[in-house]
Amino acid sequence: MARQEDRNSETGGIDELVTQLRRLRARSGLTLTALGERTNYSKSSWGRYLSGRTLPPYQAVLSFCRVVEADQERVLALWEAAHRERARRANQPSERPEGVDGDAVAEAELVPARGESSVGVTGPGGRVRVPLGVVFGSALLGLGLGCLLGARVARSHV
Repeated sequence: MARQEDRNSETGGIDELVTQLRRLRARSGLTLTALGERTNYSKSSWGRYLSGRTLPPYQAVLSFCRVVEADQERVLALWEAAHRERARRANQPSERPEGVDGDAVAEAELVPARGESSVGVTGPGGRVRVPLGVVFGSALLGLGLGCLLGARVARSHV
């Protein structure tokens, strides 16, 4: 019986957590704005957590439980199951052709397809990726121009 409960919490951890958080928020009558103000996590963050798009951090769940007066142990157990499920999903190997290792796949994903440019492409965290060659090329060009201008100024003072 305990084994079956563990299995259920492993396979539906994220869904169970999201469902429980929604129920507790509905029971409390708090809006996302009020929840954000009372937990120091933004309204948009709570929107992502309660929709299941993002798992809330541990501290957010603690604050949530305090604000809605929920059983922390139960909700934190669901949070732990959800994080185990997410970790397990992240560690599952993706489907790839035989003989192709993970490094080759990761490297291939970094190279733009023919006709595409990687300059200005948004990478993880919303940052813009710039090829290393562009950075070094710009630095060398600046250094070269600086040397030329410096030599020209030195000759004009002679």
